[in-house]
Amino acid sequence: MAQSVKRRMDHVIYFVSSAALGAAKSAEAALEATARRLSPQRARQVRFQVETSVPRTLAKLRAHGADALFIDARGEGGVLEESSALALLRALFPAHEVGGPVGREQSWLVVGDDERGAALAFEAGRARVAGVVAGGKPEHALREVWERVERTVARQRAGKIAICLAGGGIEGLFYELGALRALSAFLPDFSFAEADILCGISAGAILAAFLANGVTPREVARGLEHGEGKLDRIRRREIFDPNWREIGGRSLGLAWETLTLRHSPLSALWRLPPSGMFAGEGLRGYLARQLAKPGMTDRFDELPRALYIGATDQDTSEHVVFGEPGRTHVPISTAVRASSALTPFYAPQQIDGRYYIDGGFTRTTNMRVAVQAGATLVILVDPLVPVYSEQPGYVAGKGAVFGAAQGMKSLIHSRFDKAVNTLREMYPHVAFHLFSPDGASMKAMSGSPMKYFYRPGIEQLAYEETVRDIRTRRLEQLARDFRRHDVRFVDPETDLGEERRDLLEVADVRVA
Repeated sequence: MAQSVKRRMDHVIYFVSSAALGAAKSAEAALEATARRLSPQRARQVRFQVETSVPRTLAKLRAHGADALFIDARGEGGVLEESSALALLRALFPAHEVGGPVGREQSWLVVGDDERGAALAFEAGRARVAGVVAGGKPEHALREVWERVERTVARQRAGKIAICLAGGGIEGLFYELGALRALSAFLPDFSFAEADILCGISAGAILAAFLANGVTPREVARGLEHGEGKLDRIRRREIFDPNWREIGGRSLGLAWETLTLRHSPLSALWRLPPSGMFAGEGLRGYLARQLAKPGMTDRFDELPRALYIGATDQDTSEHVVFGEPGRTHVPISTAVRASSALTPFYAPQQIDGRYYIDGGFTRTTNMRVAVQAGATLVILVDPLVPVYSEQPGYVAGKGAVFGAAQGMKSLIHSRFDKAVNTLREMYPHVAFHLFSPDGASMKAMSGSPMKYFYRPGIEQLAYEETVRDIRTRRLEQLARDFRRHDVRFVDPETDLGEERRDLLEVADVRVA
């Protein structure tokens, strides 16, 4: 894991909807006194901030988030629909949205033991927040609030960091390299090669295998492109090795069966194309040679961190995860080759008598596997995004290959969107951050997943777009979630100083 950072203060926002004069100050003093009495040492790591304004509370949550939120509706009057506590609930947790500036699992409602309290508790249930603290004496309610604070922040501090990488062909691999390189620029003390859990499918499996062996995204990019550092340059013939053996075998076999009248010429013609245009042995051999180098391993059980590679059993359509118990005996290079067998481009990979093809046919990423292995912060990179164009006929005008790729990406992308939202609801304590192509990188990657020569441009576009995306939309949320795992996430332009920025600029020039 990364070097530890200074233990931060846990930030709890306590919203008081009562209009009574001095209610906020009284609540703040009572909360701090209760915390010091029940947990003196832990209380020193928690900072309560009491608010009475809905707009100001929303602004603070959207800007900086919080480790826990309590909405205290006791003492407010008037019509229920005019309740400021209810207004805050509805603003934070609209029914059609899964995410927000603070997690539902981090949010609690405090109500009285009257009819109004019951009605607000019902609304809290509809918003699916963590729970309700109801009724009782004031000191009992404060005790319950503090107990929930302790449980909430403790759960957020536990857990592991996972990287889940989807497929997307050669271009997808270089998009993932660019996205991770951009993220790395904001992580001065942490390398993705140090992540606790790595999951990869198809092209993402190649990158995940190298990361699990301690190779950083920058080193992977330099190695694949230029043969610098730990990895040899990957050559075109190692990616595109024609499947001559199967083509020859099928031709001879079907010719004999046609001559002996076992098949009609038309039937034999339909069976003539091989299971894949490329054998895939060049890719498997390349991976095996790299993982045999000093400091790396081709065995799952020798890795210092968890690696999970997803593939699809071609005959049962079952998703299989190599690296899980019972499936660690397979060489990593063979598992990655199976995960990358995108038919009809690549022939299936035979393992233990079964035939495996691209894992993307059954799953986009193995984020559920990561969560079940203990991940509480999951970085997802999915390059398979269909192109978006307002121009009618744009896809049709690009031809059949482009259209087929667009259809495949649409199916996989829609499936992935549903899976992410489902997992966010199933595991509300897990922070998911998804990175996908947008703008220039999306258009550049809109064609066949087998493109080979565009890779340096894709990597740089992904880097630039991800940096811009983080700075404009995600910086605070990413910083908060990494801090919970004792990892600094800071902007190199503002927080790391001139020397660090110079190093990053030099590294970017060398990679580009």
